[in-house]
Amino acid sequence: MPPRRRHQPGAALRTAAPGPGGSGGLRDTGEVARVLVDGRNVQHALARGTGSSLPTAALVARLRAAFSPPTEVELILDGHAGGSPQGRVSPGLTVVFTKGWTADQVIGERVSEAFRLLGPVEAWAVMVVTDDREVRDHARRNGVRVQSTAWLGDRLRGGAAAGVGRARAPRGPKG
Repeated sequence: MPPRRRHQPGAALRTAAPGPGGSGGLRDTGEVARVLVDGRNVQHALARGTGSSLPTAALVARLRAAFSPPTEVELILDGHAGGSPQGRVSPGLTVVFTKGWTADQVIGERVSEAFRLLGPVEAWAVMVVTDDREVRDHARRNGVRVQSTAWLGDRLRGGAAAGVGRARAPRGPKG
């Protein structure tokens, strides 16, 4: 079991956009409000065929470009941070190092928490990105969406136009 956070459990899950009538729930539009990324799994998948692993800082930069607020992205990585960025690195992006736990355990806890706090219908607004069979199966049993690392790889190459969250149109020239 991952260490307890100091703030109220699930608070980040409840901060998604209010539903109809301001109920505090998620809008019933099929939007993804929260994305949990199995970081090392993604790094290894993106390294296939290149011969070198994608550095954590580069993955963080790509995730920042690929998802826009209000979608909350949590990059969950096994191990300790060392010199890598960690914590809330930008609006909508948090990097977590699991230290004494595995990323699979932390993701499993986050998925169970989402189901417990949001219920079976609104848990669909949470997405896990992984190729790990156990993590994928646990997420699906708890009503959470699952995408593969290939999906994320395509999204990282395509930026925010690839389909989750609300992409903003580029700003025009000043004048």
